[in-house]
Amino acid sequence: MEERELTDRFCSLLDETLPILTTIYKGFFGQKLHVLKEAREKFRNVQRQQLPFLQKLLEDRDKDPVEREYANMVPHVQRIALSLDNLVDKMEIKVDARILFSQKALDEIKQLMVAIEAEFRDVRDYVKTRNPSLKTHIKEEMEQIRKMIDEFELIHQNRLITGVCVPQASYLYIEMTDNLKRIARELSALPDTLA
Repeated sequence: MEERELTDRFCSLLDETLPILTTIYKGFFGQKLHVLKEAREKFRNVQRQQLPFLQKLLEDRDKDPVEREYANMVPHVQRIALSLDNLVDKMEIKVDARILFSQKALDEIKQLMVAIEAEFRDVRDYVKTRNPSLKTHIKEEMEQIRKMIDEFELIHQNRLITGVCVPQASYLYIEMTDNLKRIARELSALPDTLA
């Protein structure tokens, strides 16, 4: 495969995921289970559509250096997909069981979702342009997200200790932030696979 085709396919995958992130956001904050289920189904359809391309890329024995670079992106993409699926799963549990989060916890999840969406866009733009300053920005963004999550988790522990947060909500909150952290980490690793 030519580099342009590989770039277009990976950018398309990231582009198709962006509106799904928005749908997940709307479903979670609107407490609409059917919207979350719709987002999951759309995401799984994107995965099904991209699977033959990704399998071919991995299975091809005679890869040129460019194809090898893009093949190295596949495990990161798979881990992003798994984490996104797990995130939606936890959100569905929260909405379906009507588990309450404090306003602070909801605001924190909102900040993280917005940051992840921005990182998706930046990674897509980097794959298209290979702009070195964008690569640096993505690394800085990841570090900022990591610090934000660490801070949120510490604050969350205090909410749990003081009884503001119940254990069932705590588990879901931690799972959501962990999945968002994994998504951010894997996104920030994608530019490193490209020369």
